[in-house]
Amino acid sequence: MPTRWLERGALALALVLPLAPSQASEMTVSELVSRIGALQRNENVVVRARLVVADSRSAQRSSVQFQMKGRRDGATTWRLYQILWPTARLGQALCFSRTDTGVVSGFLFEPPDQVTPLTPALLAGPFLDSDLSVEDLTEDFWQWPAPTLDGTAVESGELCAVVDLRPPAERAGSYGRVRAWISLAKTLQLRVEKFDREGRLAKRFVFSKLAERDGLWAPRVTEVQVPGTSRKTTIEISRGDRVADLPPAEFTLEGVQQFAARAAQEAAEAAAAGRGNSPRR
Repeated sequence: MPTRWLERGALALALVLPLAPSQASEMTVSELVSRIGALQRNENVVVRARLVVADSRSAQRSSVQFQMKGRRDGATTWRLYQILWPTARLGQALCFSRTDTGVVSGFLFEPPDQVTPLTPALLAGPFLDSDLSVEDLTEDFWQWPAPTLDGTAVESGELCAVVDLRPPAERAGSYGRVRAWISLAKTLQLRVEKFDREGRLAKRFVFSKLAERDGLWAPRVTEVQVPGTSRKTTIEISRGDRVADLPPAEFTLEGVQQFAARAAQEAAEAAAAGRGNSPRR
């Protein structure tokens, strides 16, 4: 498998799609969770973002710029993550589909022609040397059955419903429980904690810089923290657009290869013109 792909930075934006406001306080917990999950799955979006992995102890820092495209086709959600910068990694991609029943399939791509299908081992493994796994991108825990309310709490100045979610007994995966703090005013998750199968806190996701556009709320920044470590992964959105639709061909291997080839050609032309290896805007 392409270890270079799994040993660098991280891409994760399934967690930062826009969500619609509603009278959440009047909903049941199941309705609240269903609303969040349905809106995330149904969004056709194009997002540009920067991902930074920083270690406060070693002062090491890495940065990647990428785009994420999402589309919905019947009962299937598609996601495509493509690196835009640095040029040395331009065109690397993760493409996957997820059915509403939780079936995931897809591939990792590294130019010019290295393709690795997703396997259970790859899903569980570290993704791009970050604090995320491929599973963090592909799993839709909002669809786990029978969410329960565990009271309310104030998070980042917002009154939140605290919701516990657990996977179906037959579902394989790294996590045995997810705990979410959901703003009742914005119907938006402000914090998510994931616990491993032994009940230990594995990761914490904190969402900030909330922005409203056309009546929809979204966090511009997501921080991923692993208790007991000095590392932090930060994803900051620079641009996000909802679109009517995206061509299915963009989510195929051929489409991913064509994008990588075009991007490489543009980078070569920019270098020849003296613009160098600068981050894309």
